[in-house]
Amino acid sequence: MWAPSREDQSVRQYRFLLRTAPLDALEEAHVEVLAPMARSRRSMVLRAVQDGLVAGLRLSPDDVRPIAHLVALGERRRPGEFLGACSATVLLPLAEAVIVAEAMFGRFGGYAAWDGAEPELTEGGEWVDGGFGEHWHDALVAHVLYRNFAGGPSSPDTAFGGH
Repeated sequence: MWAPSREDQSVRQYRFLLRTAPLDALEEAHVEVLAPMARSRRSMVLRAVQDGLVAGLRLSPDDVRPIAHLVALGERRRPGEFLGACSATVLLPLAEAVIVAEAMFGRFGGYAAWDGAEPELTEGGEWVDGGFGEHWHDALVAHVLYRNFAGGPSSPDTAFGGH
């Protein structure tokens, strides 16, 4: 069972993607990973969705896209619920595969500044910004200034022919 205090590095990266990546990209990455996965492993993922998110009760392990959708959306809406219900025997391989999935390429901007904290639950029972209100998220939208050139984190340096 997942616990933030003894979290594997791959699971931490996976959790970062679950909090920050666009939902459509997350869903595609999960489809890419779940489709070739053994049916018995997909059953374990589905069981974690059903137990942790109380969703997908009518799905079968062969319903790859709906399972992928529920994992992506459910973990965004209720951080930690799917992860907490997922056994370590399937969570680690799932995390390792999703973080290298094609749909996740280039999605780790801001990871180095992320403190790993989960979003807080308000008194009304809602999650605050799904993690996006945390200070580490500033690195995802920060702009860099290179000698009078304002741009994003990968902006060209003016010494190499920039403006």
